[in-house]
Amino acid sequence: MSNIKCKICESDTNLILDTQFNHEYFKCKACDFIFQSHVHHISYEEERTVYDKHNNSLEDEKYVDRFENFIDKAAGEFVQRGDSLDYGSGPEPVLSVLLERRGFNSYIYDRHYAKDVDYKSRKYDLITSTEVFEHFHDPILDIKNIVDLLKEKGVLAIMTMFPPKDVEIFKDWWYRRDNTHISFYSQKTFEKIAEIFNLEILYSDHKSIISFRKK
Repeated sequence: MSNIKCKICESDTNLILDTQFNHEYFKCKACDFIFQSHVHHISYEEERTVYDKHNNSLEDEKYVDRFENFIDKAAGEFVQRGDSLDYGSGPEPVLSVLLERRGFNSYIYDRHYAKDVDYKSRKYDLITSTEVFEHFHDPILDIKNIVDLLKEKGVLAIMTMFPPKDVEIFKDWWYRRDNTHISFYSQKTFEKIAEIFNLEILYSDHKSIISFRKK
């Protein structure tokens, strides 16, 4: 057991030592949240260098299909219109465009590519956040900021890879090898998040997609 408390529920954690990269992770004994030790976190500028290498656009049919599938599963049945926010939109806001095509009034925010936009002046019927939660340094604060932007009964739709349950498999997991990926949420973690923020889980594929409704 380590002396580091969980960033989600403040319970005790177990140390996971990655000898391959000499990194330390901590896994919560209560909610299964896994997070990387802060001493290994890279800088804001280094993060930007990694993100600038991403090449995702509306011209990439597979990328668009992946987002269309995400919208259908995580939100399509639960919210069809209103104001939407893509939180962590990236250099090209593909998801925002797809939501506009479906009839939403679509807005974006990204801490690197759209950080000066006025996104806090309204509440949203739908907030999407794809491949973002794994980058959170302070997940409870970041999630609170997102939930506060939801209207009553608003939907939060998330895409992030759920980690393997087995620690040894986690150590060899490709997804954590991206050095901007520092926070990993299991189904159990998201259930604890729902409890903390008074959210109802609407859908989960127990793999990479989950959505909530604000009660």
